[in-house]
Amino acid sequence: MAPEDPSDDSTRSSVASLFWAAVCFAGVLVILKASYLGVHGAFRSAGILGDLRSLTAISHADFVFVTAFWICGRALLAVAGDHPWIARSILMVWIACAALICLYAVASVVAFGALGGFLTYALVHQIGNVRMLTSSVTAYLTSPVVLTLAGVPLAYIVLVIATSRRARGRTRRWWGSAMTCAVLALWIAVGHHAYATDWVTHYDWRIADNAPWVLAVSWWQSANAQRPVHLTDTFPATDLTDFEPIGQRKPRIAAPAALRGRPARARGAPARPVNVVVLVLESVAERWTSFGGIYDTTPNLVKEAARGLVVDHFYAHVGRSSNSLAALLLSVYPKLNFRDFTEEYPRVERTSLATLFHERGYRTAFMTPSDMGWAGWGTFLPARGFDEVRDQHALACSPPISSWGVEDRCLADGLIEYIERDPARPFFVIGWTQQTHHPYEPSPDTPVIDLVGDREPSPDAYDLNRYLNVLRETDRQLARVFDALRQNGLADNTIVAIVGDHGQAFGYPHDSYLQGRTVYEEDVQVPLLIWWPRRYAAPQRAPIIGGHIDLAPTIADLAGIPPAPDWQGRSLFDSERAPRAYFYVAQDEFKLAVREGGWKYILDLRRGTDELYDLDHDPAEQHNLAADQQARCTRLRQRLAAWAEANRRQYDRP
Repeated sequence: MAPEDPSDDSTRSSVASLFWAAVCFAGVLVILKASYLGVHGAFRSAGILGDLRSLTAISHADFVFVTAFWICGRALLAVAGDHPWIARSILMVWIACAALICLYAVASVVAFGALGGFLTYALVHQIGNVRMLTSSVTAYLTSPVVLTLAGVPLAYIVLVIATSRRARGRTRRWWGSAMTCAVLALWIAVGHHAYATDWVTHYDWRIADNAPWVLAVSWWQSANAQRPVHLTDTFPATDLTDFEPIGQRKPRIAAPAALRGRPARARGAPARPVNVVVLVLESVAERWTSFGGIYDTTPNLVKEAARGLVVDHFYAHVGRSSNSLAALLLSVYPKLNFRDFTEEYPRVERTSLATLFHERGYRTAFMTPSDMGWAGWGTFLPARGFDEVRDQHALACSPPISSWGVEDRCLADGLIEYIERDPARPFFVIGWTQQTHHPYEPSPDTPVIDLVGDREPSPDAYDLNRYLNVLRETDRQLARVFDALRQNGLADNTIVAIVGDHGQAFGYPHDSYLQGRTVYEEDVQVPLLIWWPRRYAAPQRAPIIGGHIDLAPTIADLAGIPPAPDWQGRSLFDSERAPRAYFYVAQDEFKLAVREGGWKYILDLRRGTDELYDLDHDPAEQHNLAADQQARCTRLRQRLAAWAEANRRQYDRP
């Protein structure tokens, strides 16, 4: 019998080591995804099977990647043939690459928490050039994260060595390999099904991507892009004035009272403090209201607009309720990342609009028929100058109609009771609706009528129609609040501001659903009606461009109260305010955008692309003019760079 060739043993050993190195590689990637679910609360009492299903959904793409990577290594070993030193070299290079990918996977999971998606080539390029992104990422580089970055690749190499030594000298049985492959195939199949049926609609569905593949694809797309664009660090210093707190701005000559929107007072008449009611419509874009001109959803608000001012171009800065709450209440731009302001900064020391009124003897309240246990609202709101904070438990006029809370009817009941409790004392109250949040649950025994019709070809007509019906019901309940003000003789001395917290998308005119996924008009343009019969004897519309941070200064201006020095917004009636609004998205996409006059510019930081729309002639944003208007794009990109730098400076402070 011919002696056995030692090179055959060496080659078989390399093949076996490669197999177990791939198994360990897949295990590390799965553990990283599991850690994300654990940290971000995705394991929520779904049971072991439910948690395992979620894990397969977000890691099946990693298994596909590891399989493809293993096949490449196995093919190279086959090419090496009976050359053991080549086989060992291939194995070492493969393991080293896998360790580097483990390092990158850790960094990507960290970046995901800040940016709502994995790093792309364009974002990596930006991190080197723009300090805003560097700040967003390095803020997460705590000691445990740094140790994890160093420890995971090292642990992987140690695990591979230990596994290879344990397997060395043993004959790898075919049924063991077959079982491993069967588990792999089952994991991928179950994960793909779970992703397609559940996680694809999850708010952080991009965690199911494979981070190295996302980077590779984005590099290829960037290399083949005709006009790659990136944010710059260079901009005129004066661009930063758009974001300066009021207390840091240079004194200006006060505008005439007529421009500032304050009511004229009769000489000798006592100055009775004005009441203020702020009604925030959950997930309501201007597009879906009757002010948008398409749907008959808010007939009562349109009726009340006969004694108010409708602002034509008002914007949420991001499609997340918690960040909108901070912008509306504190007049602060949210941090340009993926996280909820109220959860990240629950005890931030900034002046609340409610505090201004509370310090002047007003009774103050915040009411919502939803559960404030979400995103830290229960911690954030009580310290904001409110005498009382009431949620679905305190407003329960009915059983919950969804996991979000009770009917908006309960909010109307609570507001009316609060208004009538002590009408002689001035009050400031915020009411935040909830029924228009997904799943758009109608009130019991309320018939659902066809409000969509053939007005537009929405691919999600069922949900859109439910949403429009619920919005119409919310409008009906809010009409009761206006009636209560009139019946109690408070109408002329009460300002009511009605505003949306962010938009809502139903697949048309852009392929986007729910909220916070884009910066197109259906996601960021919201209604704003300022109702004040004493001031507005006839309906008025104002072609003003503003954002959520401007609402608190506007209300303070109308009430004759000086704005807080730390507010970043300006009164909409300030004749010197810039005709601009800024907004962003950090979920699914990572984009910054600005509207200046009739132009809207969007910069995609993940892809290194941009868009420019002439909203006066293209309100549906269908014709991208960026390639033809590069000078305008460059100037607006500078404004976004100034916003990024101002935001970095703001949140770099303790």
